[in-house]
Amino acid sequence: MSPDELKRSIETLESTAAEGALLAQDVAEDRSKATFVRVHSRDLGDVVVHEAEKLNDAEAGDADVGSAKTDAIDLADRIDTALGQLQVAPGSEPDGRTAEKALSGLSEDAGKLAEGL
Repeated sequence: MSPDELKRSIETLESTAAEGALLAQDVAEDRSKATFVRVHSRDLGDVVVHEAEKLNDAEAGDADVGSAKTDAIDLADRIDTALGQLQVAPGSEPDGRTAEKALSGLSEDAGKLAEGL
């Protein structure tokens, strides 16, 4: 896996987490229907899991890429967990606030990781 390929994958994680944060904000502010939140968070989670699978299957060419790849897989797992919180409790405003904070932070973390490549 080249640094550019890894960067694109991390950027996908970054944007998916950011979109999840917006969805979570709607939940926190009671501005969304439970069915929409459940389906959309599941779709976002599928994107994240797919990226994690691709990352896991790819071979890192050097130590720096290998380290960033491991960090990206960890980020994907944490993003998926936060999105799962929305799936389970799509109408819970407190859970929405928690997920929003987590997903916003994870999106920023992914952005920093991508910049480092």
